[in-house]
Amino acid sequence: MNENQCVLACVTAQKDCARLIRKGSELAKAADVPLRVLHVNMGSTSLTSPDSANILNELFSLAHECSADMDILYEQDVAAAIARYAQEAGAILLVLGPDRTGTASRVRRLLPEDIRIEAFE
Repeated sequence: MNENQCVLACVTAQKDCARLIRKGSELAKAADVPLRVLHVNMGSTSLTSPDSANILNELFSLAHECSADMDILYEQDVAAAIARYAQEAGAILLVLGPDRTGTASRVRRLLPEDIRIEAFE
C-alpha cells in the first residue's frame, strides 16, 4: 500500500454522501491506497444544526468502518480548500457527488492534470 497517495472522497452534510465514502473505499482498495474523507464547511452555522451534526457523525462512523481518516476544514472557498487538501494528501483520485454548484469544475481547474476526478450520482 502506498501511504503517500490516497483516494479522497469529498462529502457534504447530507445522508446520501455515504455512497461517496463507499465508492471511494472500493476505488482505494482497487488502487491499493488509503481512503481519506473530507468535508469543507463554509461556516460554523451548519454544524449547529442537529441534523447536520448527526449526519456528519454518521459519515465519520462510516469512514472509520472503511479504515479512512475524515477531516473537516472551515473555509469559505470550498474548491480551493479541496484542491489544496488533495495535493497535500497525495490524492490520485477525488470522489465527488454531482456537480450541481460548479465546485468540481473549479476544483479541476486548480488541480494538476494527473489527479483524476470522478463524480457519482
